[in-house]
Amino acid sequence: MRDTPDVIPPRPGFTQREVRTIVLGLTLALFLSSLDQTIVATALSSIAGDLGGWDLMPWVVSAYLIASTVTTPIYGRLSDLYGRRPVLLVSVTVFVVGAVLSALAPTMLALIAARVVQGLGGGGLRAIALAVVGDILPPRERGKVQGYLSATFATANIIGPVLGGLFVEYLSWHWIFWVNLPLGAAAFAATYFQLRRLPLPGKRPKIDWLGAALIVLSCTPMLLGITFVQRAGSWLAPEALLCFGLGLAFLVALILQERVASQPMLPLHLFANRIFTAAICITALASMVMMALVILVPLHYQLVGGLSAKDAGLRMIAMTLGNVIGSFLAGQAVSATGRYRFLSLLGSSVAVGMCLVIAWLGLGHSLVQDSVVTLLLGLSFGCQFSPITITIQNALEPRDGGIGIACMMFFRLMGGAFGVAFLSSLLLGALPAGATGAAAEPAFAMVFEAAAVVAGLSLLAGLALKEIPLRGRD
Repeated sequence: MRDTPDVIPPRPGFTQREVRTIVLGLTLALFLSSLDQTIVATALSSIAGDLGGWDLMPWVVSAYLIASTVTTPIYGRLSDLYGRRPVLLVSVTVFVVGAVLSALAPTMLALIAARVVQGLGGGGLRAIALAVVGDILPPRERGKVQGYLSATFATANIIGPVLGGLFVEYLSWHWIFWVNLPLGAAAFAATYFQLRRLPLPGKRPKIDWLGAALIVLSCTPMLLGITFVQRAGSWLAPEALLCFGLGLAFLVALILQERVASQPMLPLHLFANRIFTAAICITALASMVMMALVILVPLHYQLVGGLSAKDAGLRMIAMTLGNVIGSFLAGQAVSATGRYRFLSLLGSSVAVGMCLVIAWLGLGHSLVQDSVVTLLLGLSFGCQFSPITITIQNALEPRDGGIGIACMMFFRLMGGAFGVAFLSSLLLGALPAGATGAAAEPAFAMVFEAAAVVAGLSLLAGLALKEIPLRGRD
């Protein structure tokens, strides 16, 4: 008979003022993690010019992405066993230390190592911040807050590249890391003072360190394999196949370990919950489409529509704005109606339709058409992502709240990575060398049709999602 950690005690009553203060701190933590993924991209050439090592430049981004992704489920489980507050404080501290090391890095290799440290902290910021909402509010009242937090991701996507460009032009690339210090200090202070009343598990946990190691060993080769696929433009690249083989082998070992562990790092019983499994499929498939389109839509603007990089970036604002608005409105709708399934179906249906519109009509021909189509795409993503957090928290036991949200974030990140690799390799395989304008349009049409198929699978997962009443304070 397995031991299980004591169920987290009932949430203490928080006043509206306390909730607002806590949410502000959580928003800072989420913004800290999300901003880092976008602010670095615009400074890469400046960093490589200063430190050298142009061939290592992509690893400045990949190192953070891999480290933060593979540690996300580990942080979520540790927060269930030790409590949200101490684990979130550790995450913020590690993240800020990594930012300082990055700012002071004398070589490209030192910077990549520092980015790994920063990613080890970033993995906890996202998962635990979302899980804390489940500790302070019942599911029926979380919609508005989750909408705000989901909008934070999209806002960071808008501000990040702009800030990165400004820092590089007027200060130096070092400031893209120094800016994390005041933000990190504010997030640490808010966490330290405002989360002291959160309940702690009453039983001394038994940490499944072997399970944690196997999570890292199974996920890291998978993400490295995706990186090799993107570079080679083929899923049959020898390095990618080797990485995927290693990842699958360690995944089998992970499943065997978690079946016998007394307090598994990744509880397999979560996947026996049909609502949880359907929600994970929805978020992974939707992320595949969204992250791939964030890369491919600007490329379509430039290669087919003939727009400059600047104009292509400006036209992406509509999609990002739609994501922010969609997340906010979806959160309001969940709180008002107590229902979430219709939002997933609506979002995935609109995503299918807009992908097909782009495939048939193209982009870059009309500003009005581009704005409407990409705005609707952004709205569809907001409708899919925002309610999923509440769906998962409502379907799971309180003791599994942290690992449940961490799994959601993990599969969202993995789905996004696979989506970019899948659709990018599809484009590279069909796009004639040097093709632009009308010559490139059929290749892009095929890619957007494939994106519509993936969005259609998300719609099917939404049809399988069972809706149960959202719990209130009673």
